[in-house]
Amino acid sequence: MNKNPNIVKTVNDDIAKRLGITPEELRPFLMYKTYKYGGDFSITKALRDSKVEGVPLDTAAERIKKQLEGSPFIGKIETANGYVNCWYNYDRLLSLIVDAINENYGATDYGKGERVMVEHTSVNPNKAIHIGHLRNASIGDSLSRLLRKTGHEIIVTTYTDDTGAQVADNIVGIKFLGMPAEEKGIKLDHYFGDKVYTKVNEAYKTDPSLLEKRSLILKAIENGDRDILKIVDDMVEKVILAQLETLERLGVYYDLMNYESHILAYKFWDAAFNLLKEKEEIKLETKGEKKGCWVFKKADGEEKIIVRSDGTVVYVGKDIAYAMWKHGLMNGDFKYRKWITQKNGKMLWTTTLDRDGTEKHPKFNYVKRSINVIDITQKYEQEVVKEVIDKFSGGKSEYTHYEYAVVALSPKTAEMLGVKEEDKEFFRMSGRKGIYINADDLLNKLKQAIVQETKSRNKDLSDKECEDIAESLAVSTLRYEMVRTDPKKILVFDMDEALKLESKGAIYIEYTLSRMSGILRNADENIKDASRKKELTKQEKKLLLDIFLFPDVVETAARNLDLTVISNFASEFSSDFNEFYRDNPVIKAEGEERSFRLWLVKTSKIVLKNASEILGIIPLEKM
Repeated sequence: MNKNPNIVKTVNDDIAKRLGITPEELRPFLMYKTYKYGGDFSITKALRDSKVEGVPLDTAAERIKKQLEGSPFIGKIETANGYVNCWYNYDRLLSLIVDAINENYGATDYGKGERVMVEHTSVNPNKAIHIGHLRNASIGDSLSRLLRKTGHEIIVTTYTDDTGAQVADNIVGIKFLGMPAEEKGIKLDHYFGDKVYTKVNEAYKTDPSLLEKRSLILKAIENGDRDILKIVDDMVEKVILAQLETLERLGVYYDLMNYESHILAYKFWDAAFNLLKEKEEIKLETKGEKKGCWVFKKADGEEKIIVRSDGTVVYVGKDIAYAMWKHGLMNGDFKYRKWITQKNGKMLWTTTLDRDGTEKHPKFNYVKRSINVIDITQKYEQEVVKEVIDKFSGGKSEYTHYEYAVVALSPKTAEMLGVKEEDKEFFRMSGRKGIYINADDLLNKLKQAIVQETKSRNKDLSDKECEDIAESLAVSTLRYEMVRTDPKKILVFDMDEALKLESKGAIYIEYTLSRMSGILRNADENIKDASRKKELTKQEKKLLLDIFLFPDVVETAARNLDLTVISNFASEFSSDFNEFYRDNPVIKAEGEERSFRLWLVKTSKIVLKNASEILGIIPLEKM
């Protein structure tokens, strides 16, 4: 028996069979929670049938109604203006939930056997994580959690550019400006991002010869100069470890860290370049402004330079080679080594230049799908990579650019964090200008704003316990805000708004979870199963319908890679639960009614806890 069934599929398979269509064909015709128009769900197929067959709407709708009559899962059917409005048979619905409910409820086998690589965060190793990176990391981590829930085999990677100008800038600061490699009392990633970066870029303005030294350092890195590489490797590793502290604080973990220098050292680009030429996917221009360049012709006819006339490879070329490695489309692999055990107990592996490496290691590449969380400004370059992968794999590999827009701050939040700009609707950060908000600082401000409120609500808790609760709430709030809206839209973060209970964000969801825990504590009894009441109230039906739909909500979110489906569900489910609790006594109820409602609370907690886990919200027993 399937331990993770999508019980909605059980019902929809029956409906589809009665309508003579496949479950996939049925999906676009289903509308759930259509209380306003009548029914628990509506079927819109008659609207299509009427146009295609040239029959009246009522005729098409009545035909569907007759086809559905006799379904054990439907209690009542009505038609209105072409819509077929259905009410579930709640006895059968409850039976399905009771059979399926477990601590992992919501998980399904939709993606079983499919290997997916999710790459996210990928911060340059010269600065601290800022809130723009937080959106990337939160999206990537929640996508990974979501796809694990649907049975996919997930490999989470992050990529570090340890060969770029930013790294060379740091070496200039240490080697030529005499700056120390670290400063006591300052987290190393903050030190390099806030102090070294600033001083070096100011020095370039007054001493242009330093730019020549940076060029020499970049060439030394490319040529494998051991003295320079030793400084680079030591600095990069320490900065990454400092960045990982922030990410672990947010509950973000990885399976593998890849380095750009290793992609170059393993000559993956050379292999990819030869394949591209062999398959005639790129050509050498012999005239015009692109003379001497190797170019790739996109499907829309536009030509993208891959190799410049001087022989240097543009970034998209390296991305193509890296993507080919991910999907196993060329010969060769990295050597790997174990690096650190992360706070969740998971081993973080890295690529290595050590010839031996580690013989036994997990299988990292040869994935069917790769999801690359990269900001929206890289859309064009990512389209090029996708086209190359589609061609080389014959459509068998799926390269997905998961694009997201920038994060900005409301003026009030920016001022709270020490930055003020007049006449701005929101504050935009700029890494190049050195204007950004570190994630650690933002988390600490959030925590500080929450801790006093936590103490006032929990007089019986120690300062340490209140601090821990505030930390969890700060992390949960930030994570939720990063994924609750359309990733393609600019996210304007407002601290005050995020912390309002009325906004129905992470704090509201946490409040609902702690309320559920409190009810179950006060019940002080072993709740085993649902004892059916004679009649369900409107709020009980609403909550049962939410619980029933949850596995399909998770699967729909995974199909569409849409985290807003989960964030909206968690918020709406919390609202439905609080409405139920407001109007339906639980502890003070008696007999069968009390038993059923306690079971409903227990089951609701499982659902909301599992939805919260996908979003990175840390469930709390008290707050």
